[in-house]
Amino acid sequence: MITNVTDEQIAQMSKTIFRFCQSRTGSYHDAEDLAQEILLVACKTTNQFPNEKAFYAFVWKTADLVLKSWYREQAKRKSEELDENLADERYALLEEKAADKEQLRLIVRELARLSSNYRRVTVEYYIDGRSVGEIAKHLSLTESMVKYLLFQSRKHIKEGIVMEKEYGRLSYDPVELTLFFWGGRNVYHEIFDGNKLRQNIVMACYYDKLTEEQLSLQLGVPTAYLEDELRKLEEYDLVKKKGIAYQSNIVILTKKELSAIRKFNEKDLKEISDGIKAFTGENLTDLRAMGFYGSEMPDNSLKWMLVSMILRLSYVDMLQGDIEFEYPIDCFGNECFRFLTEREKNNPYFVGISGYETKKGFLFFWDVPVNGEMVHPKVGRVQADMLSSLLDHQPETDNEKLLCSELLEQGLAKKENGKILPNFPCLNADQTTKFNEGIQGISQSICENAKSRIDGVAKVMMEHAPEHLADYARRLPALFSLYETEVIMQNLCESGWLLPCRDGMSATTILMKNK
Repeated sequence: MITNVTDEQIAQMSKTIFRFCQSRTGSYHDAEDLAQEILLVACKTTNQFPNEKAFYAFVWKTADLVLKSWYREQAKRKSEELDENLADERYALLEEKAADKEQLRLIVRELARLSSNYRRVTVEYYIDGRSVGEIAKHLSLTESMVKYLLFQSRKHIKEGIVMEKEYGRLSYDPVELTLFFWGGRNVYHEIFDGNKLRQNIVMACYYDKLTEEQLSLQLGVPTAYLEDELRKLEEYDLVKKKGIAYQSNIVILTKKELSAIRKFNEKDLKEISDGIKAFTGENLTDLRAMGFYGSEMPDNSLKWMLVSMILRLSYVDMLQGDIEFEYPIDCFGNECFRFLTEREKNNPYFVGISGYETKKGFLFFWDVPVNGEMVHPKVGRVQADMLSSLLDHQPETDNEKLLCSELLEQGLAKKENGKILPNFPCLNADQTTKFNEGIQGISQSICENAKSRIDGVAKVMMEHAPEHLADYARRLPALFSLYETEVIMQNLCESGWLLPCRDGMSATTILMKNK
């Protein structure tokens, strides 16, 4: 073997041999095995070669012999007896079939990437066997347009099959996006919830305008499966079509951007976390002494109760109450904010919040996955009214009993001494007033800290957003500040000060009565 063949040359040669074997066999796995066998023979040889050209000639001769052997094995599987005189003929036949199979695969690949009009015309002409006139009538096109589309399709397919194309990263490593909505009626939840294809479409064309064919290559999905999804995203103004290309029309906070925001906030959020620890240490005994329903919970549960209410008061009631939002108007005429975040999969500190004003007071939900399944999406107005009345009123009608059975199953209610009772802390009007007064100071301090960083966070968001969405991104920081609560809870949990709260009462679901 020659000594001046570099590792890089061998690596490149291995790729070439693999593609050669794949084109001859039509099988990825067979090609992989054959390529390894060829390279093993080439690398183990003791022959000396005067130059690279002689070495490569030996490699390709080895490849030819290995493939001939493989074709013979394939032929044996179809015939018990193999006439030696027919070996070369069978070899040629199998090689021809393999080449035809590879050619067909490439044609189908390029056909799948054609945009809708080109693909429909090509399929109807070559597969359905319709004439140009029939296609024109069926698709409401002129015959000259049909001919043009057929010409361009043939040209596109012919050029495409001789090019080596690689799928984009999103085809094998798709992102997972979470919708954040703030405003009136949320019509966007159904668009993105559980629909990974739509999530990755808007991600693919977030920074760059992409055609259907380019999106197909980025996502590894035939254009036929993209058309309806693109139309739906266009209908909700989540992508805009400019000429033949698409670009996202919704802000996406990527992992890179979230990391930059987190770094910007890191020092302040560490100080806030330490402040909450100190405040809780000084006031936990007084909190328990208030004697509210649920005050006998373990210390860890009381900590979660206190943390959730401090963060809610700081970031939801105070911060968002102090800021005058510049609400965008969506395509349906609604004032609302909507954006997507690229979160870590199964983020244990993701916050889900909601609240209901009931006949008795306010019922607050602060759900965090680290404490178990989120319950607030399952609770509506009727369930909230029922929960807030259980301390004073037991279910009597069949509907009330059915409702309570659901609440028991969800863990929001419990059976105790023959009664159905709330499975979360409940404060009467006096206790509510005392509790809110007690956390007012620390909450105000956290709110002021968050407000002081809004302009800095806005700058980070604008720098990471595409130019056409930069102004939209500028208005988001006050809303996005709620993300800081996740970092604070992560700090408190990872320090060991807070532990998961999965047994007993739901400490972060709280009823505060006002009468």
